[in-house]
This record gives sequence, C-alpha cells and structure tokens, in this order.
Amino acid sequence: MNARVLAGSVLAVLGLALGVWWLESNSLGSDLRAGQAAVDAGRPDLAEAAFRRALTRDPDNEQAMYGIGWAWHMAGQEDQAREAFKLLQEVHPESPLGYKGIGSVWMAQGNVKEAKVAFERALKAAGPVPAAGQGGCGGESPGSDPSAIENSLALLALSQRDGAAALASYEALLQREPERAEFLQGRAEALLLLGRDDDALAASVEAVQRSAGLSGAGGTRVMAMALLTHARALIAVSGGRVDTTRCSETATPVYAWLDEADRDLDKAEALGMSVPSIQGVRRTVLDRRARVDDDCPGQRAVAMPPRDK
Repeated sequence: MNARVLAGSVLAVLGLALGVWWLESNSLGSDLRAGQAAVDAGRPDLAEAAFRRALTRDPDNEQAMYGIGWAWHMAGQEDQAREAFKLLQEVHPESPLGYKGIGSVWMAQGNVKEAKVAFERALKAAGPVPAAGQGGCGGESPGSDPSAIENSLALLALSQRDGAAALASYEALLQREPERAEFLQGRAEALLLLGRDDDALAASVEAVQRSAGLSGAGGTRVMAMALLTHARALIAVSGGRVDTTRCSETATPVYAWLDEADRDLDKAEALGMSVPSIQGVRRTVLDRRARVDDDCPGQRAVAMPPRDK
C-alpha cells in the first residue's frame, strides 16, 4: 500500500471515529445521561438544562419530561414540578413516572395521604414486582423501577417516623436485592427509629461497605448517605453507656465511637455531595462529647485509639 492510499485509509478511519463520537456527544441519549448525572450530583440547574436539550430533540420523551419535573422538585419549585408531572401523565398516561413524581411533590409538602396514593398508583402502573433475586425492571428510567417506587413508599414511612412500616418495606426490598446499599441504609434508619441501635449500627456498616463499590455521582450520593447513617448509629449506641464510677472503662469506648462518627462526617463532606443534615449530626457529636467530658473530666486525654472499621 503506497503512502497516499495509507493516508487516505487512516483519515477515513479517523473520520468514522469522529463521526461516531459527534453523534454520541450530540444525541438524545447523551442529554438524558447528562441530566441523570446532574440529578445524582444534586445539580438541578444542570439537570434542567440537559433535559431541556433532550426535549428539543424529542418533545414527548418520557424520561426527559420526568427529568424536568424532578429538577424543579429538587430545586424546591414544587408547583412547577407538579405541573410538569401532570403534563407527563397526560402524554404518557400508562407511565408510572408521573404518579411517582407527583407523589414526591406531595411528600415534600407534607401531604402523606396524597403521596401514598400517588406512589401506590405508580407501583401499580410499573407492573409486577420482581421475584426475589431478580432485581429491578431494568427500564430506561430508574424512577420506573418498581423497587425505586417501593423505596419511595419506605421513605414516606421514615418521614412519618413509622419505623415498623419502613423496616418491613426495606426487608422485602432486600430479599429481592440484598446488595442494594440504599436499601441497607434505609433499613438502618428504620432500625434507629425503632430504638434497635446495635442492629442499626451493623446494618449501616454493611451499607457503607456495599456503597464503596458503586460508581458515578449516584453511587457517591449513596455513599454519603450511608456514612451519615453510620455516624448517627454510632451516636445512638454511645448513649447511656457512661458510668461515672467507671470512667476509664465506659467513657473510653464512647469517645472512640464519637471520633469514628466525626471521621464518617468528614468523609461524607469530602465527597462533595449536598447533604444538609451533616452539620446537625456534627453538632450532636460535639454535644455528646461535651456531656462525656462533664461526666468524666480528664478521661478524654487517656482515651483509647479509635477503632478501625
């Protein structure tokens, strides 16, 4: 092959590769992925922009319509979000996404009754719940997964401090998908509500371990929430453990738990996700540590090294 032919072949291959790259980076799929990544990263502004681009390519795209509504919901613009989800219901009446979105709006506004009705309608529209071990439905949008909708119902129970209902939901979810870190984290939160602090700590440890293998912004957010729950579980198990007549035995492990909770919060903050409750949990750690300082003066200086996870 002479040099001119070789050069022409190379240019043809490069042209084909560039063409594929251009189509991939300038396509409906790339806009939808960018929007979902922005949602996972907690950036409603970027999510809205990406989903709007997707709608210019396909005005009736179900995932993009849902994404616009979810971006507004994330931004706290609940009236706009509700209208977007209602439009989605009109265009795609068989889709569970419109119901799920409206349920999320109702939950944010404290209307538990309407939220539950909407989530249950979404679950019915999503079709059969997968059998144990089969996982989610694998559809285009994570919001249409029956497990994701059941998770919304479990979160609703948590928001109402109904630990028993939340625990039952998460245990059913974990029977089907035992390695889902967000379900393990939810189960830990339910156990905390029920006062089963040691069980909650064990569940939160497993949630942190499972989330460590996740990728992308969504995985990072799950990790941040798992670390936060683990910190809260450590605080919970430290309560009532100090005996002022045996400070060297009882205060030392409490300090270690609180130090570990601080490290969890540092790690969660370092992930760069917006988790507003972190500072509230950090204040709880400081308050609990100050209480131990008052009960056992000077014991902090001789506390044992923190436990390794």
